[in-house]
Amino acid sequence: MDIEQYSKQHIYFYSDDVPKLLEQYLRIADFSSFADIGCGDGALLYALNKREYFKNKKVYAVDLSKTRIKRVQEINNEFKCTFGDACNTRLPDQSIDFLVSMQVIEHVPDDSKMIQEIARILSKDGIVYLSTVFKKWYGWYFYRCDGKWRLDPTHLREYSVDSQLLGIIKKDDFEVLENKKTLFWFSISDFILRKLKSSHQIYLNNRFFQKLRIIKLPIIGYYNWELIFRRKR
Repeated sequence: MDIEQYSKQHIYFYSDDVPKLLEQYLRIADFSSFADIGCGDGALLYALNKREYFKNKKVYAVDLSKTRIKRVQEINNEFKCTFGDACNTRLPDQSIDFLVSMQVIEHVPDDSKMIQEIARILSKDGIVYLSTVFKKWYGWYFYRCDGKWRLDPTHLREYSVDSQLLGIIKKDDFEVLENKKTLFWFSISDFILRKLKSSHQIYLNNRFFQKLRIIKLPIIGYYNWELIFRRKR
């Protein structure tokens, strides 16, 4: 699938939502540099910027899509935006104190290389927040890829056993601080607005759509898998 075409079709809408587990660690972490690897349209960066987490911080945004990188630059012109791969970010060694990657590792050809790249750019006391897809044996969604049902047609893998990812993380000398899974919920309004090719800012000042977004359906068997990890001490 063409990455630029997909970026234009699959928009991530801006809001002030931040994952609770991520915010819990952002509040206590001492960091001067932050990176969002595979940042997409910058929905998370928008929310964190609005909540003023980036005061006096260096913020890096990395994504394969030039279309999406342009959108991120519009959020804050001080962000250091890089057109790059999650397995080859082009960021300096040990330069990032707090690294985030949300729903990215399931897209890369080699997940072990992505973890190695995270290990390379993370500072000595750095923290990583990583989320991905976890699928139970009975999980089903309407996309079909390589003979399997997928949550997204661009997923190269969907983890079904903890060790599939934790084994790679621990191999690179990381210790896992948090391991949490929560059921995915399908936003009806997101689906409709994407089909209508609405602006990624449509929720920001529209109370009707904000209330409509509350209506969600569970995606049975699919979980948002959140991990917090750091280098072993």
